[in-house]
This record gives sequence, C-alpha cells and structure tokens, in this order.
Amino acid sequence: MKRAIFVMSQKGGSGKTTFSRALLDHLRFGRGMAVAAFDADGQVGQLLQYYGARDAEGRLAAPQDPLRGVGVFDLRRREERGLVVDALDLGAQTLLFDFPAGCLDDLTGVLGRGGIGPVLDEYDREGYRVTVAVVVSNVQSSAGNVLAAMEVFRDRVDYVAVKNLFYGKPEDFLFFDGFTGADGLLYGGQAREALSRRGGTVLAMPALPGREYALCDMYCLGFREAQGHPALRRSERATIARFLEDCGTAVEAAGPLLGCAEDKPTAPATRWPLY
Repeated sequence: MKRAIFVMSQKGGSGKTTFSRALLDHLRFGRGMAVAAFDADGQVGQLLQYYGARDAEGRLAAPQDPLRGVGVFDLRRREERGLVVDALDLGAQTLLFDFPAGCLDDLTGVLGRGGIGPVLDEYDREGYRVTVAVVVSNVQSSAGNVLAAMEVFRDRVDYVAVKNLFYGKPEDFLFFDGFTGADGLLYGGQAREALSRRGGTVLAMPALPGREYALCDMYCLGFREAQGHPALRRSERATIARFLEDCGTAVEAAGPLLGCAEDKPTAPATRWPLY
C-alpha cells in the first residue's frame, strides 16, 4: 500500500520540521526510496530551505521537483491548498508533507467546507493510507495536539506520536503519558490512552545537540549532507551521523506507518514541478 505521511503540530517549536528532515533523510537517502516531499509553509518553510534542490550558485531552484527536492506551497492560502490532493497525481509510493503549526483548520478547508473527509476520500481512491505524525514536547498543550488531530481525522488514518527528546527523557513527557501528582491525583494521559485505542504508535526522536543543529543551520545543510560536510569537524560530523542512525532506528520501529516498506521502489518516470 502507498503511504502518505502528514507531519504536524498545532503548536510551533515542538520539533516538527526536525522530524520531517530526519524522516526524509532516512527514507530517501538511507533507504533509497522514492519520496515526494512537500513543505506547506511556503517559501519560508525550513524543509524547503534545507532539502530543496539548488542551482550551481546555491540558490533554490524554481520550480522544485518534489521527488528530488521539496515541492512548496502555502497551506494558509486558499488558492494553494488544493495541492494537498493534487500531489496524488505524482503517483509516488510515499508522500511526505511538513505542515505548518496550526494547520488543522486549513486542512479541513482543502476541498471546501466538507471537512477532511473528502480529502481522505481522494487518498483512498488512489490507494494511499495516511499516517498523521504529531510531534510533541513535554508541555501540557503539546499533548493536547494529539487529541486535536484525532478529533479531525478520527479513525480514517494511522497515528504516530513523536516524543522530541530535546525536551527530556521519554519518561519526562508527563502530560502525554499521565502521572500521579504529589497530591495522589492522576493528571494527563488522555492523549496516550486515545492513541492506544486507535492502534497508534509512540516513538522517541533523539535530541541533536545545539551546536551541531546550529552548524546545519549556518551552512543550510540537510542532516545527511552535514555528516560529510568539510566545514564541520570530525566530531561534529560523527555526532550528526549518530543522530541520524538513532532516528533511523526509531523510524524503522514504526515500520510501514512511516513508509518503511520492505521493497525500495524507484521513482516514477513522470515529474511534476511545484512552485
């Protein structure tokens, strides 16, 4: 079955694009899979900045081929939202969307006022199963993002909750997992319970140290590109390589939910540029 992965979070700063970057690196370069990638945050999107194809002068190419670089559109602009379903015309085995924070309202308006249902109908017709991957930090509102996504998508998709370990150890996500306070009362845990009821998966994204993250930003590098870049010290390259390895292990644990099919399909002959 073909897979579409919607990476999202209603709240900015959770590490959503960091996960999208690591996932794209693992699928496209680590596994050699044909992945059509899309940044729905317009020209300011970070997935585009780090993974978009560039010309000989280092400028972002226009148009972008989503199967080689990153297709770009702005989900907040009504006239561009339709690209969420137009992407199906590529016929790629795996579609990866990095959606901007607070995307749920815009997603429900992709095909007018019918909510998300008509969008998922289009995916069903083309043989795609959608995975909604919600990246969470350890704050209370972030755990609520998982519940918010489920209110919209309900039982029509698969779910993955991604704990961003930049914010602590796996056991530090108290509001997501639930905990007993000093008063003996139970707090949180609703998101974890709802995810379990819908057969969802929880994975932990390792933390990339701030120095190495900043160097990737400075040189505008994808993670896999950075691990071999001559401007970085050997120790810095090794740190990034270990981060990617650990991310790959986490992604593989989620299996087909994140596009990790047994086979490694080649890119289709048809190319569809996005501006």
